[in-house]
Amino acid sequence: MEFINEKNIKIGKRHFILALILLLITNVLMGLTLTAISKKALREQIEERMLDVVKSAAHMLNGDELKALEASDVGNEAYMRNYNILSAFQSNMDLDYIYAVRQVSPEKFVFIIDPDPEDPGVFGESIATTPEIKKAGAGEAKVEKKAHSDEWGRFYSAYCPVFDSEGNVAAIVGVDFDAEWYDNKLKTNWAITIILTMVALAVGIVLSFIIMSENRKRITLLFKNMDELEKKTASLDNLIMKSSIKKLDFLPKSENSVLKTLATGVSDKKESITEYDEINGSIAAVYSKLDRYLNYIQKEVYVDDTTGVQNKAAYKNKIKELDEKIADSNYVYSVGFFDINNIKRIYTHYGFEAGDRLMFECAKLLQEIWGEKNVYHITGDEFIVIMEGESILQMKDDFAKFEELLIKHNKENAMDNLLSVAKGYSSFIRDRHKDYRMVFIDAKANCDLDKEKYYRNNPSLKTDR
Repeated sequence: MEFINEKNIKIGKRHFILALILLLITNVLMGLTLTAISKKALREQIEERMLDVVKSAAHMLNGDELKALEASDVGNEAYMRNYNILSAFQSNMDLDYIYAVRQVSPEKFVFIIDPDPEDPGVFGESIATTPEIKKAGAGEAKVEKKAHSDEWGRFYSAYCPVFDSEGNVAAIVGVDFDAEWYDNKLKTNWAITIILTMVALAVGIVLSFIIMSENRKRITLLFKNMDELEKKTASLDNLIMKSSIKKLDFLPKSENSVLKTLATGVSDKKESITEYDEINGSIAAVYSKLDRYLNYIQKEVYVDDTTGVQNKAAYKNKIKELDEKIADSNYVYSVGFFDINNIKRIYTHYGFEAGDRLMFECAKLLQEIWGEKNVYHITGDEFIVIMEGESILQMKDDFAKFEELLIKHNKENAMDNLLSVAKGYSSFIRDRHKDYRMVFIDAKANCDLDKEKYYRNNPSLKTDR
């Protein structure tokens, strides 16, 4: 390689140092911005999940019955009907406590139903009063932004009013999520962002030191060091691969190579005619790789790690979109609800890896029928399919295809744990459904009937539901 003259080298150094300073500033701003966006997105996702749980429970309770409950009613038919609903939520949702309370004065709220099997609140026992529970008493569902502590521990809570037939607040449903779990989720999500920023800063500092301290002869060595930089970023590759290890284990080689390519990137370095161009080309390659990491993290905000389909955050955005579109009188869409049968037994007897594998396989089959953009993993072992423009007859045909695909899958993959899926669907009917939630409830109810049929046909599995 023919070197440029001394004057051009000095000019190149000055320009390159300025470029490095801008790179450092950009990487710091990118890191701070990405950290804030990632943290905000996860916080909103968790809070939306908390509200979904408490709103769903409140919707299923009978406000008139709750309003009339007294201490002497504990154990009667009306009490147990509402008790069983809350107990089902506590058993099947990832939460610590769920309960119903009543406001007896502006500053006092007391338990009326607490299904906790170990240490339930006694009917009439006071519960800690917070601004959020007071707002729920006024008719507005709320999530606590700060954790609170009581005799049961430290929690983040969400509250939703239950209305009676006259539209008055008859009771309040509360759910508690462990504060340590909530806080750890927020910290873990942006740990990779901090690492990326630190690596970017370290790279910029090293490059600045080399350029300012070495002469023209050592610029050649800098080219070699830039290649070594690719090896240093391999630690980030490993971090991304580990975050996707479940998907890589479940995918065949032809598909998991896509994730590996995302982590390692591709070489796009062009031939340079000067040392200045060579150095800038190397920096551009490093920055491009950091940009790929940024895109990867942003994608992960809306992709479920276990199954590879769209997650709860993407699902909530879709619901808002659907409810806005129903103003069109000709608008049609259908919803499918899927729940893997026997999953608790599989977790208990074969381990979480076996259960996670079944969820991943179920997600792949759903995507094969309805496409990856229409499948959502909402919670636990449950999936949602949303098909815009598809009628109930088309959904019926699709469900038949899914059942055939499921049978084929089990035959081709004979193992201890066959994949069994309860399923139900419903389509938006303008005269029957006011919003998406009502379509969802119909689809879930049909799925519940299918699940009940499964356990009737397999009575030995009822204890493992």
